[in-house]
Amino acid sequence: METRDMAEFYQKLEIDRNNPKDYLLKKMNDWPEFQSFCCTKTEVEKLVNPQQINNTLHSKYSNYSLIEAFEESNQSGRCRKFLDNPIYFSKYLKSTPKERVELNGDGLGSNTIELSEYKGKFSICDGNHRVLFAKVARLPLVYATVKVYTPDPKRTDLFKKAKAMGIILKDYAGNSCAAYLADELDYNPHCEPYRTFENLENIETSLLEIQKELSQIQTNESHESKFRRMFNKIFFR
Repeated sequence: METRDMAEFYQKLEIDRNNPKDYLLKKMNDWPEFQSFCCTKTEVEKLVNPQQINNTLHSKYSNYSLIEAFEESNQSGRCRKFLDNPIYFSKYLKSTPKERVELNGDGLGSNTIELSEYKGKFSICDGNHRVLFAKVARLPLVYATVKVYTPDPKRTDLFKKAKAMGIILKDYAGNSCAAYLADELDYNPHCEPYRTFENLENIETSLLEIQKELSQIQTNESHESKFRRMFNKIFFR
């Protein structure tokens, strides 16, 4: 619901709610599907163009356009503050979290913006409302902590080899990763892994062992019994 402050905010930015500009109509779920296991992960702090941030972890906004998500996020207070002091937001969003604390007196957590980056696109992990506001107000830059996912050929190859055997490799707690049976993961996305690994070398060795065991199983057995036997024979001996 459009408040008086939001209506004045739109007027100042020359936004016609009945005929929004193209950038306001872009969907907030423009984020490529990818397997995080197949990527190396690095964390950096940098300035990001808000218009490149096109996804949010808040599921209720995932099928909304930018302007719908912005209005659903109920930011009339921020609109009022922008109207009273527009320079504040340009300075605030380009500042580090520690500098933001000095600007508004809030805690460090509420002054942090966290993003994920994959192939030049960004997704919001924390700071959803501030990023939506920056996008609508067309502010040029936001300072964020960014987890960058970079496709890694070795990891991708391991993932494909495992998947061909009905095994899904995923990231796990800390810097480790885990193996799941694909059929169990499909049945219960929150199931526990049956094995975890500390490094890629351990995965490669285990996949070769699993391949060897699978080759000894009769080809006329069912998919389910094949994996049950493999599971019991290799991991519970």
